Amino acid sequence: MPEKLTPPLSNTISRRDFLSRIGSFLTHHWLLSSIPLGSAGVLGWAERDTLAVKREQWDLFYPNLPTALEGKTICQLSDLHLETLRITPEHIAQVVMAQKPDLLVITGDIISTRTDLDKLDSYLAGLTATYGKFVVMGNNDYAHLSRTLFKHYLQQFQRLGWTPLLNQASNLPNLNLWVIGVDDPATAHDDVGQAYQTVVASQKPPTPPFRLVLAHSTDCLDDVAEYGADLLLTGHTHGGQIRFPGFQPLITNTYLGDHGFYEGYHVINGVPLYISRGLGESLIPLRFNVPPEITFFTLHRGTSSPRHKVS
Repeated sequence: MPEKLTPPLSNTISRRDFLSRIGSFLTHHWLLSSIPLGSAGVLGWAERDTLAVKREQWDLFYPNLPTALEGKTICQLSDLHLETLRITPEHIAQVVMAQKPDLLVITGDIISTRTDLDKLDSYLAGLTATYGKFVVMGNNDYAHLSRTLFKHYLQQFQRLGWTPLLNQASNLPNLNLWVIGVDDPATAHDDVGQAYQTVVASQKPPTPPFRLVLAHSTDCLDDVAEYGADLLLTGHTHGGQIRFPGFQPLITNTYLGDHGFYEGYHVINGVPLYISRGLGESLIPLRFNVPPEITFFTLHRGTSSPRHKVS
């Protein structure tokens, strides 16, 4: 009986395709254009970094964490960019479901074109979470859809068991948790006050709920800080997507990114913030020194510093 082969994570990209796709990108960025990229070693590095999904695992500690949230795990996906994504749905599902997440969230930029609507089922249908699945929109989700197709897009999420949050909040009373979705800041769809409206109206001491805030971009951080958040999950930057050793990324597309905060965990203005590198790419379908990620946050009661490991 022949050996069963494991499907590859993606199709490979040829040297010619690599050079042609990156060429137009480099011509617009003088620093990158000065670095020789034609070698097989650099191509191999970029190919590896584009496909090698990292499992980022964080243990976060809160002195007043609601009892029901002790040990619960949130899985974050971001920036799938299904128009060019070469990581297979099976591989994403394998990484996500191996952790059996309690909550599953996507922080925007799932699609960019009308044809991507047909890809949602294969990537999202097999993902499950015990307490719910939530999604917010990114700039690319708004880019090329009419109002009619955008409504159809949201309906597809709902049919697959996902809850879109467009400046809305969803209460999970059994976890004493609010999931607050801020619509895309990059296209000025964000209205943080509206997103928090039901949260503020329902505040009941003495046991405050945990406030999990989702947004595509960190550009809403100042307003989120005014209302308060226990964890703000974002994406949009791709971690820079192309970052040469010893250099900061040239493009992060956020105010915080311009100040050096373009990936990872930070506490800014009193808000615990995570910026995901995401899974996909934009402009060119390659990453360099910035591997894609799927992120898991496990919540604990306590005062310890965050703990992090990657695999």
